[in-house]
Amino acid sequence: MSIAGKKSARTARKSAQKPTRRHRKGSGAPLTRELIVAAAIKLVDQYGLPALSMRRLGAELGVDPMAVYYYLPGKQALLDAIVEAVMASIDLSLDDPTAPAEQRIVTAACAYHEAMLAHVNALPIVLARGPATPAAMRPVELLTGILRDAGLPPAAALAGMNVIAAMVRGAVGVWQTSQLPPRDFEAAMKSLPAAEFPRLHEAIPFAGCRVEQFLEFGVRAITHGLLAEAQKKA
Repeated sequence: MSIAGKKSARTARKSAQKPTRRHRKGSGAPLTRELIVAAAIKLVDQYGLPALSMRRLGAELGVDPMAVYYYLPGKQALLDAIVEAVMASIDLSLDDPTAPAEQRIVTAACAYHEAMLAHVNALPIVLARGPATPAAMRPVELLTGILRDAGLPPAAALAGMNVIAAMVRGAVGVWQTSQLPPRDFEAAMKSLPAAEFPRLHEAIPFAGCRVEQFLEFGVRAITHGLLAEAQKKA
């Protein structure tokens, strides 16, 4: 074979190896970062975080797992992309800048809660890594901005945002564990001696409240304290 022929053969092999030219098996659509992240989230949603691997992701996409590395350099980058996608799914259009600060905060918290419930198996990733990209940070900017507009100084606004976000994630964790075989908390309360536990007995009618009700109650309670702090600084 001539030198020119060898070069042509090498060029052909390199072109065939480029991930950008790969198509998913059984599909005419080329592989993209968006498709990879969507497939990864689908795996986590359906089977949990332990099911996520580059090999299984490649199988889900119908490509060689090595093709994924062209778009995401490793597992850590994939996890960051999942956090970004979950955070970016929060519906920021629900915010009404003309509404009272308390209602804006509750709306923002509920929007975050809904996004996390849609991808509840991604909670450990969000907890471990947190948002870091512009798309993932937009909800953080919104809630921090609401608190700043309410009169809180920068440090307090950031701290308040973190407290509210932590409560939302806690509520998601409560929901997640509630999917396990439940313990009848109301029955457990009723079995306690009323003379020794009078306050729990009087609260029995409220033991079955939904997580969303506890969430809103908690967010409003935290917000009242934050806004009262803002009034002190005014």
